[in-house]
Amino acid sequence: MKDRFFQIECENKETRASIGLLSEAGGVSEYRIRVTLPGKSKPEPVRFVWHEKMKDVVAVWHPSCGRDHAVRQWFNKTVNRSCFQSGAPVLEAVGDRGRNAFLAALSDPVTPVELAFWVEDLEQKYEVGFSVTLFAGDTDALSSYEAILRIDERKIPYYQAIRETVPFWAEAGYAVPLPPEGSEDALYSSWYNFHQAPESGKLLRELEIASSLGFRTLILDDGWQFAGPSSGNYALCGEWKMDPEKFPDFKGFVGKAHALGMRVMVWFAVPFVGKDSPLFENFRGKYLFVAGDPFEAGVLDVRFPEVREYIRSAYKRFLREYDIDGFKLDFIDAFRPEKDTQPYDPLRMDAETVGAAVEKLLLEIREELGAIKPGLLFEYRQNYVGPAVNRFGNMLRVGDCAYDSVTNRIGIADIRLQGYPVAPHADMLYWSPEEEPALYRRQLLNILFAVPQISVLLEESTEEQKACLKSYLAYWTENRDALLHGEFRPYAPEANYSLIESEGENKTIAVLHGVREYAWKGKALDLFLDADEDGLFFENTGDRPLSASVFAGFAERMNGEETIPPHAAVKLPLPRMGLLRVEEIP
Repeated sequence: MKDRFFQIECENKETRASIGLLSEAGGVSEYRIRVTLPGKSKPEPVRFVWHEKMKDVVAVWHPSCGRDHAVRQWFNKTVNRSCFQSGAPVLEAVGDRGRNAFLAALSDPVTPVELAFWVEDLEQKYEVGFSVTLFAGDTDALSSYEAILRIDERKIPYYQAIRETVPFWAEAGYAVPLPPEGSEDALYSSWYNFHQAPESGKLLRELEIASSLGFRTLILDDGWQFAGPSSGNYALCGEWKMDPEKFPDFKGFVGKAHALGMRVMVWFAVPFVGKDSPLFENFRGKYLFVAGDPFEAGVLDVRFPEVREYIRSAYKRFLREYDIDGFKLDFIDAFRPEKDTQPYDPLRMDAETVGAAVEKLLLEIREELGAIKPGLLFEYRQNYVGPAVNRFGNMLRVGDCAYDSVTNRIGIADIRLQGYPVAPHADMLYWSPEEEPALYRRQLLNILFAVPQISVLLEESTEEQKACLKSYLAYWTENRDALLHGEFRPYAPEANYSLIESEGENKTIAVLHGVREYAWKGKALDLFLDADEDGLFFENTGDRPLSASVFAGFAERMNGEETIPPHAAVKLPLPRMGLLRVEEIP
């Protein structure tokens, strides 16, 4: 058993905190944290600090790190902030060749906490530091608190260590349910292409093309709720009434979309009532804060039950009147207390903290809307990615990154690494009709392991672009089970996941990003090359010859079969953004 020393820091000197070993087996240690407060009161931060050897750490990962996997020093620590509606309480130091060095996870994904990592170079102790800070935000009044801290130091693949936090949280009561039918269907979004100016006639023409290409769901995004062009902010949110000029017959629009085989989801900015909305003054005194540029809206205080009722009633009205199929619930992570937020009033509020009120709201939405129409789709996005909040969403999308294929890839990997049974969605792809084929194909390859979303104007797209989308969606749909439900292995987080694989029952699908070498691993393979140059260096590590076929894209075969001898390394004429299909010759 490892002798691990914890330093405990309590900002309230009357608070008592302890941590004791609960279990230790095979490199995984679980510690019970106990905190006792002086009477029932709002807790002040309590911090648990420990150190590990400064050895075999090359990167740091947490669910909201994005491109930042840096190994930081004590004066600029990596900090992962987590609460009910944002983030998740897990942080990992990744070792050489993708092994886990140390992973720390807390069983409680609701209480505001901070997990931190740093290099401790002040003294020559050759150590790295970890800390878990409890009550790092607004918390219910407590007299006592308990949680489990899990520390995993097994030298296993880093992605396996992350994935195993999901059953750890499920045992603590935060099991994420399976998504409904349709959550994994390719999706057309009106956001980047229309922004705040969608219009029913043009959008229906888009859906006719989209459905013919293989898309099966529409998200009608922002702008339907006010007249005119884009405002660039959310000042006109609040009434949630369909603009009659943009959508003169929205029920008829939904019916026509359904006739095309398309589900319809509608965007709502859950917290906002805009400064220019007629309802803004109605909620005066019931905002957490009023946000300036770029939002220009009040953030509703959902601790008031009548505020939650106002939000729910808008969604129920849309569901009953228009027979829509789901909701894109945006900006849930904007619910937070600020310095001007009024204190809890038990006579007027039925939740003590914002996080508890958001949980109430999402539970009410799920239950009341589900009673009207079972199987509704709910799209959430980064960074509301914790196991507590994701009990209420079933589609989890990468945060906005228009035209940035690398950020999309990283966001997908970060969502998939957590392993929740929600449908992982890419952020919407966006390109111009003048984009060269290699670059829109690159965007497609970077989202291969998530449900594809696009937000391009198909009427303005070239025939070549539409043909590429159609062949991509045909390939993706045919291989969806392997892509979304195979064993997901994103390698080299320090290099932004330069190789990603998903191993299905019958074959492995892989994408190389920026590298051009691959070694055979013994199973039928589809290998895509996202690189700046043509050509792949392929090693047959097995005892049997392999057959290899080259495709220019997702369906355009370029040559006959090529044989790769056993224990041979060859260079194959695979074009960039092309596909190599490899099988063992009997």
